Formats: sequence, structure tokens, C-alpha cells
Amino acid sequence: MGKRKRRALARHQDPAPAAAAAGSGPTAVRGALEGAAAGGPHRRRLATVGIVAVAIAAMAALMIGQIQPSTGSLTASAKPPHGKQLYEKYCVTCHGTDGRGVPGWKYQERAAPPLDSSAHAWHHDDAQLVRMILDKPAPDSVMPAWRGVLTREDALDIVAYVKSLWTPYIRANCQGAKHMNCMTHQ
Repeated sequence: MGKRKRRALARHQDPAPAAAAAGSGPTAVRGALEGAAAGGPHRRRLATVGIVAVAIAAMAALMIGQIQPSTGSLTASAKPPHGKQLYEKYCVTCHGTDGRGVPGWKYQERAAPPLDSSAHAWHHDDAQLVRMILDKPAPDSVMPAWRGVLTREDALDIVAYVKSLWTPYIRANCQGAKHMNCMTHQ
């Protein structure tokens, strides 16, 4: 190794950050940052990159945490068996047995979609699904508004039953705003 390489290596080796990093906790981080500050702009850049990497990892951990099942589900105390009875009385004619929908529903104008995992019911949160049942999905929908016929509790029971038709993965990870995380994992 030539004289220039030895000098370059000696300039870039600072024992303070390595010694501080060998410890743990805030003291180690402080020591590493102080060593980086003392080491000039190159070390400060590395410290900044490290801090940014930690921030990105923390944000990723938060985002991954959002893919977990929601404990705030409106249907947590609903009664799916009662919802199934109501579904069979009011919904099965259009949405099909077990929420399978009508064959070829995508190609029929204004056809009722399946409510199982095969369509998009799971794209909506519980509150949206309840509103769709009670007040119609859209003003021009052929689905009737069931408000006055069904109570909010009845609608929650129907939603709980419909959710029982979804795959466990969809049910646990994909409902509502989280559905974009699951578009390829059906």
C-alpha cells in the first residue's frame, strides 16, 4: 500500500464514533453524532443519512402497523347470524346466495355487485356500508333505501354477515382505506 493510501485511510478512521457506536442508547448516538460533527462535512453527511434512514424506518413501521386488523370495527358487537337472516330476506334476490352476485354482473347495466371478496364491498368501511344499506349507494342506484324497514343495528348485522363472506386476509387487512394496500393480495 502506498503512502497516499495510508494517509487517506488514517484521515477517514476516527475511533470516537466507533467507540460510541459500540455502546447503546442515547449516549452511543450522541457520541456518534459528536464524532461525525468533529469529522468534517463527510461525517456530518453520513450522520444525516443515518438520521433520515431511522426516520424512514419509523414511518414504514407505522404504515405496516396500519395494515393490522381494526379494533374499532362498528360490527364488533353485531350479530352475523341475524344479519344472514336479514340478508336472505332483503338482499339475496339481487346480490345472490352467499354474496356471489349474479353471473356476468360486470357486463350488466346497473347490476348488483357480489358482496363476497370477489368484488369491491371490502373497499368500503363499516359506516359506508351501513349508509349504503339504509340510504342507497348512490341516488341513481336501483337498490332501494332500507331506512324505515331496517334499523341501524339491522344494517350492522348485515354488514357483519357480509364481512363473514370475505377471505380471512381481506377481512383482517384490507377493509376501507386500507384496500389500496391489498389490491394485489386478493
